[in-house]
Amino acid sequence: MISMRNLRRLGVAFFLLPVVAGLIALVFVTPIAQPASYHNFADQRRLFGIPNFWTVVSNLPFAVAGVLGLRAFRDLASRFLFAGIFLTTFGSAYYHWAPDTPRLVWDRLPMTIGFMSLLALIIGASFGAQLGRRLLLPLVVAGLASVVWWRMSGDLRPYVLVQFAPMLMIPVALIFFEVPARRELWIAVILYGLAKVAELADREIYSVFVLSGHTLKHLLAGASTYWLYLWRRAAPVAREGQSDPTSGLAGGPQRLKPKCAGFPSGTLERVP
Repeated sequence: MISMRNLRRLGVAFFLLPVVAGLIALVFVTPIAQPASYHNFADQRRLFGIPNFWTVVSNLPFAVAGVLGLRAFRDLASRFLFAGIFLTTFGSAYYHWAPDTPRLVWDRLPMTIGFMSLLALIIGASFGAQLGRRLLLPLVVAGLASVVWWRMSGDLRPYVLVQFAPMLMIPVALIFFEVPARRELWIAVILYGLAKVAELADREIYSVFVLSGHTLKHLLAGASTYWLYLWRRAAPVAREGQSDPTSGLAGGPQRLKPKCAGFPSGTLERVP
């Protein structure tokens, strides 16, 4: 039978695996170029004078989630997360108005802020808020640098690592560690996964449905960001000077539960 300590160590190993595998791939995998065909989306209808109307306006859900998050949270990681989500509205709309590689930079820059700040929040929820705070700025800088590197060199490998590693690490954290408000975060992860499937099936979906796969990707990803807002609202981070909602690696995360049935789900206390 696996002890709790060994189970935590296994969880840490699986949590770090996408990063380690990605770094190894940077060494052994040849550079990945941006295909020119990437900009040729299925739905190019022009409505109300707006080119590629649906792939442009379908970014509005990001603005909703971004504004909600920026109004609700004051911790730095959440501010970064929802600022990135909010700015994605404009970066993605700008790109899809006239898709090309130079415009794609402004689509990807705010997304990397969102990916990396979310990863910092997950690290804080899994291993202690202090570690998450310490890693926030280095992770965000690394995310932005991956886009700059791609634009300067044409190599997508670092950006692929930045985008997909957090999406693989979050389910591991949910399985092995006591991340608060798991239901909301699981829903966010599943919606984002469906968004990526819709993106890959852009033309196939458009051939049988009124909206293209890429438009549905925006709508599903926008819904995912709303569930991230619900997750943050249900599981607020510890403030400076307060004890962390989770402990470090040595003792493992502690379980959290509502104080009592009459309190909102975001009010948490430690379980001995």
